Amino acid sequence: MERARVLRILHRLRSLAHVIDMHQLTKVPERLESSSPEDGGLGMTRAELTRYLDYCTEMLSLVGKSAALFAEDTTDGDVLDAVEGIETLTSDMARKVWQKIAIIQQES
Repeated sequence: MERARVLRILHRLRSLAHVIDMHQLTKVPERLESSSPEDGGLGMTRAELTRYLDYCTEMLSLVGKSAALFAEDTTDGDVLDAVEGIETLTSDMARKVWQKIAIIQQES
């Protein structure tokens, strides 16, 4: 029963990572050119977009670290695999966000 509970929680953490990723997907440097959302723009400055994306990477990191806490006291292979999957997922997502941040900083 404990294993099933932990796997349910890990599934929720994985879902949370995908929600964070979905919210940053439309935040791309190319949309900074237009100043208003009505024009298809973000309505953000470069600094605001960079800060927003940085917050996304921090949230992804927290999700990965939260998942890792479940691996702390277990030897269950399924739990360890799920945790490793979440850590890989969140670090890959964060890497893509950091690429956006690098592009924004290069254009400044």
